[in-house]
Amino acid sequence: MSILFFQYWDVIQGKEAEHSRYVINTYLPEITTLGFVPVGGYYVEVGFGPRIIAAFSSESLDDISKIVTGKSFRDLTLTLKKYVINFKNLILEPDGTVQLGRYPIQKGVWKYNQYYDIRPEMKSEYEHFVINEYLPAMQKIEYGKVTNCWNVVLGGFCEIVLESTFKDSEGIGRLLRNEEFRKVTGRLKREFVTNYTNRILRSTKLFSEPRWFTL
Repeated sequence: MSILFFQYWDVIQGKEAEHSRYVINTYLPEITTLGFVPVGGYYVEVGFGPRIIAAFSSESLDDISKIVTGKSFRDLTLTLKKYVINFKNLILEPDGTVQLGRYPIQKGVWKYNQYYDIRPEMKSEYEHFVINEYLPAMQKIEYGKVTNCWNVVLGGFCEIVLESTFKDSEGIGRLLRNEEFRKVTGRLKREFVTNYTNRILRSTKLFSEPRWFTL
């Protein structure tokens, strides 16, 4: 089972070149030696920021804790913060509704992610709805798929992240016009969740070059 660790930030105006050099030549190569597996990087095209997202996977929360409390990780992050603002961390673990296995590297894709809290009195009904109605409806959509449904363990502002993956922005546009998707998402929002929002992410070349992946 993969646990995901995210870092979010915006680049300080005027430091774009320094930021790119540091991330490509130092930050990403060295963070892989600490035990994180880079699985993707994104730019937020539509929705709330920060705009830059780096995604890493690990096998357990204990492994993440050991890495982020170590001096090497702290030093790498402190240097990164010279070039960025609005820096945030996020940890996600699978909620069990989607059987994914090891999280695959995300390259050349677009994401439509939904964020929300489950109504406390509707938790069992929500789970039944997702497994028996929402996921089957999404499985009928050939141009995209639900990658996983995540519990927010640390960071963020919501309880659940529902991640869907598409090969291009046109697929997301088709999804948003799909009547079945609109129907099940409308019911999700009306009956089972609160604080709902969404955003569209595009995988970036900065993070998708294979030379810094350790496979």
